[in-house]
Amino acid sequence: MIMFIGSFLALLEPCVAETDTAKVQAAFKVVLNFDARRTWVNDASVRFNGLRIGAQRGRDLIALGFYGLGDPYIQPSVDLGTLGKREFYTRFSYTALTYERLIIDSKRWQAGIPISVGLGNYRTSYRDSTNGTEIAYGVNELVPVEAYLHADYNLFWFIFVGAGAGYRYVLAADPAATRKLSDYTYYFKVGLRFGEVVKRVRKSLRDDI
Repeated sequence: MIMFIGSFLALLEPCVAETDTAKVQAAFKVVLNFDARRTWVNDASVRFNGLRIGAQRGRDLIALGFYGLGDPYIQPSVDLGTLGKREFYTRFSYTALTYERLIIDSKRWQAGIPISVGLGNYRTSYRDSTNGTEIAYGVNELVPVEAYLHADYNLFWFIFVGAGAGYRYVLAADPAATRKLSDYTYYFKVGLRFGEVVKRVRKSLRDDI
C-alpha cells in the first residue's frame, strides 16, 4: 500500500516547467486523506472508514475512494425463518469514483456537492448456535449511487472535521439489499489530510539536502 501511494503521488505531483522568464506550475493538487465516519446501514448508525485519493483543479475534484465498515455490524438476535433466531453479521464495503464541485475552498473551510458511483458488496452471515462457527448467509454485488452536500473545517493544517447529508441509492440483484441500504444518509467525520503531510515532509527533505 505504501509503495502504491508513493507511486501515485509521484505521478500526480504538480510539475514545474521552466521558461525563459518564469516557472509555470500545473494547476492540479493531490488529494489524499483518511477519514472515520458514521453513517446508516440496516437502519442503524455504524462506523465507516474511508481512504480517498484524487486530484483537484480549481474548484473541481475527482477522486477514487475506498470505504467499508470498521467492524461487522452485529445484531444479537435476527429471525432467519427456518433457521430460527441467530446472531447476525453484516459486512458492507465499496469503491467509489467521485466528482465534486467545491462551493467553498478557503484556508479553514471546504464545502462541496459530491456525486459518486461505486462498486461493492454486502455480505451477511450468522453464528451457529451449536459450535459457534460463522456461516455465510448471503452475498450481494452492489452499485451505490450517492449525492450529498458536505462541509469540512480544518482544525489544523493536517486534521479536519466534517459533516454531510444526502441520499444513497443502491442497485442490487436482491431487492431486500436495495431496501436496506438505500436511504437518506448523513455523517460526521474526523479526517487526516495525509496528502498535506506527505507534501510537507517531502519539502522538508528537499530543503535539508
